Amino acid sequence: MFTLKLIAGPLIGALIGYCTNFIAVKMLFKPHRPVMLGSLRLPFTPGLIPKRKDELAGAIGNAISDVLLTKEDLAKSLPSEDIKKSITGELWHRFVKAKESSRSVEETISGLISQEQYEKMRDRLEDVITEKAADTLKKLKISEIVVEEGTRAIKEKVQGTMLSMMLNDQVIQSVAEPIGAEIERYIEENGENKIRPVVAGELVRLETGGTGALLAKLPLSEARLGTIVNTLYDECIENSVEAMIAKIDIAGIVEEKIREMDVAKLEELILSVMKKELNAIVNLGALIGLFIGLLNLFISML
Repeated sequence: MFTLKLIAGPLIGALIGYCTNFIAVKMLFKPHRPVMLGSLRLPFTPGLIPKRKDELAGAIGNAISDVLLTKEDLAKSLPSEDIKKSITGELWHRFVKAKESSRSVEETISGLISQEQYEKMRDRLEDVITEKAADTLKKLKISEIVVEEGTRAIKEKVQGTMLSMMLNDQVIQSVAEPIGAEIERYIEENGENKIRPVVAGELVRLETGGTGALLAKLPLSEARLGTIVNTLYDECIENSVEAMIAKIDIAGIVEEKIREMDVAKLEELILSVMKKELNAIVNLGALIGLFIGLLNLFISML
């Protein structure tokens, strides 16, 4: 009987310490929702974490944004060689796959944009090419070319004949200059109308041709593609990284995700990280209770 009284105090203290900490740990998560008695909410419901979930979300979001994953960290990580290699690899894979395609250029493009957008793009391309070709012709100074080349050709034709004595450069140019001027006027007035059908025909030939055959003509290697990606990526990152990062609300994203997370899922996530520590707290309660029981026993025996 004396022995039972001797060990009862420490054992009861250990049991009380264990149960107290066990309940305290459980109350961090349970219950997930308020427990109502009529119109009154039972105290300590819901659990601490479910009750303060929104505040916890904000605190975690700010901690990640300010300490763990700052905007400066993101800015440093964006110019990454691994990212460049990944982009190059994916683009090269798609390029190789496209070269094997039997689809026409029109079918390929139509699969990426709407038919209306495709037609607008095609009409715009036809206008641009036609305008550029007509402008190039106008800048060639056709009249000068006609005079120069016409003079040379006529002199070659009449060389060694009686006409060569009559047709000097001045006479030939007097005939060629009006012709050249007339050709220039005709190009100025009708150039685009004459060029447009040719351009339209070439575009039809291009869009009805195979995508693979067209891409196969491109002098593109994986190394060359990598160089292009590196150049464009570095320029884009260098010129816009600050603006891009400024628009990323890291804290807001994390906070919103935690707010949307189910309480049970949040509990599972926290326990997956802290289960051993929380069990240690429960066991520590039993150890402290045992120590207090032994201390009480020691004091009572004095």
